[in-house]
Amino acid sequence: MEAEHRRDEWAEIQGLVIRVLQQRGTPEGEQHANRLLTLLRPHVLQLVRSVCRDADIAEDITQEVLARLWSRLDSYDATIAPFRNWMAQVIINATYNAMRGRARINRHELREADHPSVPNSEPSTSVGELSTAPEDLVEQVAARERMEQILAIARATLSPDEYLVWLEYTVNGSSHREIALLLERNESWARQTLLRARQKLAAALVLSPSVLSDEELEVAIERCQRSSEPLSAQELRLLRTYLAPGGRRAPAWHHLARFRRICLKLLNHLT
Repeated sequence: MEAEHRRDEWAEIQGLVIRVLQQRGTPEGEQHANRLLTLLRPHVLQLVRSVCRDADIAEDITQEVLARLWSRLDSYDATIAPFRNWMAQVIINATYNAMRGRARINRHELREADHPSVPNSEPSTSVGELSTAPEDLVEQVAARERMEQILAIARATLSPDEYLVWLEYTVNGSSHREIALLLERNESWARQTLLRARQKLAAALVLSPSVLSDEELEVAIERCQRSSEPLSAQELRLLRTYLAPGGRRAPAWHHLARFRRICLKLLNHLT
């Protein structure tokens, strides 16, 4: 019954979007717009919360995202995709832009707090701290930068549904059942979508030298070949074909599915 209600609600939203686009600037169009925003807000908040776990920040970002969604409504084309799919992509991009903006502000505030201007003060850092803290900081920054690269590649490679499922499972630690409930789907769909997302992202990461160096890939291949499930000679040959010394390249379409499965197996052996 609840699933049927949600389908009816999305059908109403789709119809309202069309009427708003057709009747903008009229009293009828304004009534449709008010109803549309009322229906959209809980769905937008739910998607924002899947990316941003802080409830207060998510509420603020939801307002920004709704404004962004409204400003881009004229670019929606119902002949290309359902509004629900188009909306998810806009929300994901807008949410990350908002979070990056807040992160820049927080980093600036942190730098100001970490380096107060105190005349005639002596530094309190010990020799031991000097020898270890910078290395720890470099490692933390490098890990953060790599994670940001992976997230950017995931957003560019995966569909909105695939991205949200992957993010919830990998980054937020949600179970298949929790993901299914969050996205109003069944658990089988969540499992299949996650597998597809992981395979697609694995291939994209293996083909990205800025994320995975040649040395890291060689170590992963060596470890994989020593494992209980090594690549077959044919799989290894296929992998080498697209990781040639002259530069990594995307596989031909008839090799794509297998290449993705190979890359996912390989990523299990990265350090």
